[in-house]
Amino acid sequence: MSADIVDFDSIPVLDLQEAKTNKRQFLNKLQNALIHIGFFYVRNHGISADFLERLTANTKDFFDLSVDEKLKTEKIHSPTFLGYSIQGNEITKDKKDNREQYDFANELPSTWVPGEPEYKRLVGPNLWPSPTLVPDFRPSILSFHSQALELATRLIRLTAEALGLEPEALLNSYVLPNQQHRAKLIKYPAVDQLAPQDGTQGVGAHRDTGSLLTILYQATEHQALQVQNHSGKWISAPPVANTFVVNIGTGLEYLVQGVAIATTHRVINPPAGTGSRYSIAFFQGTRPDKRLLPVDLPLHIVDQKPKKAVSDSGYQFHKLFAENPGLYTLLNRISSHRDVGIKYYHQLAKQHGVEDIYSPKIK
Repeated sequence: MSADIVDFDSIPVLDLQEAKTNKRQFLNKLQNALIHIGFFYVRNHGISADFLERLTANTKDFFDLSVDEKLKTEKIHSPTFLGYSIQGNEITKDKKDNREQYDFANELPSTWVPGEPEYKRLVGPNLWPSPTLVPDFRPSILSFHSQALELATRLIRLTAEALGLEPEALLNSYVLPNQQHRAKLIKYPAVDQLAPQDGTQGVGAHRDTGSLLTILYQATEHQALQVQNHSGKWISAPPVANTFVVNIGTGLEYLVQGVAIATTHRVINPPAGTGSRYSIAFFQGTRPDKRLLPVDLPLHIVDQKPKKAVSDSGYQFHKLFAENPGLYTLLNRISSHRDVGIKYYHQLAKQHGVEDIYSPKIK
């Protein structure tokens, strides 16, 4: 397929059942999505609709808690950047995002000691709300995490094959066996729930930094997710029943020499009167502990590398990713959540020009 392929105007739906019944055909479709789009839906993914319905209910239960209860799990209480972010506290391209979120991960203890690289402080336990108030919350989201990780691992193996590699080529070299992968629950309020000066940026134009793949469940029917095609046009990625949205992170793009594209995307707040949008995302990261080198790809794959992809996203710290992926990840978190960054990583924040312009007073 030529690099001059007509630009995409929709997001394809891939059926994982086809990976069992007609693998070659499935891999061809996946290859096209990886190289020429950077986004795709998957169906027959193995995570039940009943479970996702319960997960959505647990997500809404958390965000329905009082502000005081949610703030007990606020990110400011931990150097891991795990926990709750109040509306407008995250920054994308120096503009606040109109969303609440709760970041979580597979449960791992904190093992960092002074003198070790500071990015190791990112690993640690979750900050949990009261089980009395949301009794099914913790088991529900940890179950989602484990199921999403299993799905992501399967997709990474298929991605390697679609790009002419052995199934384990990306996992063996770039993912640690007991690595902490992050996920988040997100609430985007409708515009009538916002102040007029807030605008409609749910989350600004960005690419998912440092990760291999993102798996997103759109839990409500809002058409809010938009994807930027290679010529710069914004394309809607509406909810599709019984699917996840999957997109490439900048980590995978780097590791495959830019052949697969980490496509820019954004979310706009829902229109007035339509209620809040909820979504749940899982991010499969790359290992943070060593310099990363791109894989050798077959020539017929490299020849398909897109010539150009317009992006409204920023590229901060991107040259650092290959040399020190752990520091790269930490600096991106400091930039997005400046109050946490300045409290726990003040010298790094100062050294890299991250200022506490939009963040609330540090507790």
